[in-house]
Amino acid sequence: MVVEDNNNRSAPVVYGHKQSTVVPAHVTGEVNHDLTNMDLAMKLHYLRGVYYFKKSDIVDSLTVFKMKEPMFFWLDMYYQISGRIRRPEEAGSQPFVKCNDCGVRIVEAKCNVTLDEWLGDKELLSRWKYLVPSKVLGPQLFFSPLTYVQFTKFTCGGLAIGLSWSHVIGDPQTAVSCFNKWSQLLQDIKAPCKPIPPNKLENNNISSTCDVAPSSVKEVELPGDIWVLPSDSKLETIGNHSEGNCNSTMATYSFQIKDQKIKQLQSGGSQVGDFEIISALLWKTIAKVREGKELNTVTICKNNPARSNKNLSNEQSISSVKIDSAVTKLDLSELAMAISKHATNETHVVEAFVGGENGFKDLVVYGANLTFVDMLDLDLYGLMLKDQKPANVEYAIDGVGEEGAVLIMQGNENDAKLAVLVLPENELQKVREVLDSSVLSIN
Repeated sequence: MVVEDNNNRSAPVVYGHKQSTVVPAHVTGEVNHDLTNMDLAMKLHYLRGVYYFKKSDIVDSLTVFKMKEPMFFWLDMYYQISGRIRRPEEAGSQPFVKCNDCGVRIVEAKCNVTLDEWLGDKELLSRWKYLVPSKVLGPQLFFSPLTYVQFTKFTCGGLAIGLSWSHVIGDPQTAVSCFNKWSQLLQDIKAPCKPIPPNKLENNNISSTCDVAPSSVKEVELPGDIWVLPSDSKLETIGNHSEGNCNSTMATYSFQIKDQKIKQLQSGGSQVGDFEIISALLWKTIAKVREGKELNTVTICKNNPARSNKNLSNEQSISSVKIDSAVTKLDLSELAMAISKHATNETHVVEAFVGGENGFKDLVVYGANLTFVDMLDLDLYGLMLKDQKPANVEYAIDGVGEEGAVLIMQGNENDAKLAVLVLPENELQKVREVLDSSVLSIN
């Protein structure tokens, strides 16, 4: 079996896929989880994460059966992710999650190379797509799983655990915390699992509606009940029904940037954080690649420090940054300061717009403008197999608009940050060429 990657090269093969389903250990009962306006604003986006573990006695001892065993109790706690989307019969009513215990889809697979060979392949774009199912919700929403987990074994004995998460049920903080809880149960399956209360719309009042789109989002028109960007739509027949599958022209590329280099970039005099200076660097770099095209507005997505106590929610803040000058002519410090000090928070406007007076709208957030996503404070390396931390963690986003997105997170070393670029394929190589080679420590 041979496949080709983005550059028509022979690529590593992931094969032998087997599917199964895990459901809660106990019947949930008649429970519905309401979706908020912000949940619905994010419904066309999907988080895809991959956790890599090197061969060890711990990894050798963990069969897929043993890793699935605590999931039954995990889903007792997070029973919502085992449900399915439903549309009310009343026109104009919001979709919700029917907590019917239909389950999380589990995939087992093998890879024909070692983990080191996989991570060392500098030219393999979007490598996560081989390790995470690229499924989306629809066109038959009542069949579509909200969550997938894929276990992939490498020839060396290493292991990749892939997570596919529908953004409609929670933001990156929610996804990471949820998946980390599974790993805690793997260490102690008798740990208490208090069920997460379902969300109720009466607790999510929106004080106003708005029919003018904020700068940070773009309205789109969907071709039916498949929750994916129209240009990415593709149906893949599985069994006796169809499941949506992302088939985007976007590709991902990741690199690490050392803290020492970040400090050099920050030495321009302005007091800005790591996220702001890395975002400024990549904003300017991408603007150079898109010469002749204005790139004066970007979107910023960050974890909300004033989160509620809800455990399944989209509570990230969404802001826009606008500048009047040519991006390529500004210093990095000026761009970083604009991101840090002059971002306009549009979170509540987005919530009001998606549920405007003329009915619910379908929105693109990531990629409506070039979007920078701050994931630096997420505990990505908190997912452990017994006492073993992952050797590497990568997250990407599916369903990104053509303007692209950049995710910034902790690297696999204590002295580095990881940037994951989601851009049109024809731009990625140009971006790599423009970036100063002294900045890049290829991941």
